[in-house]
Amino acid sequence: MEKDTTVVAEFAHRYEAELARGYLQDAAIPSIVTMDDASALDTGMTFPRGARLLVLNEDAARALEVLRQANIIGE
Repeated sequence: MEKDTTVVAEFAHRYEAELARGYLQDAAIPSIVTMDDASALDTGMTFPRGARLLVLNEDAARALEVLRQANIIGE
């Protein structure tokens, strides 16, 4: 994503972020998951930041609403 983005949710595990991303995809909201980890090198190596779900700034409010309705995030 080249435009300005916003983190709409952060998760402890990548699979949780990917699940949330699926809800956004179903709502036609482009998103990306980023994570500071070295899991490609060693599955036990993770860092405390977690997986972040990013959307374009202009889609943030709608993305948050989709995630709330899906009970992915709280109010």
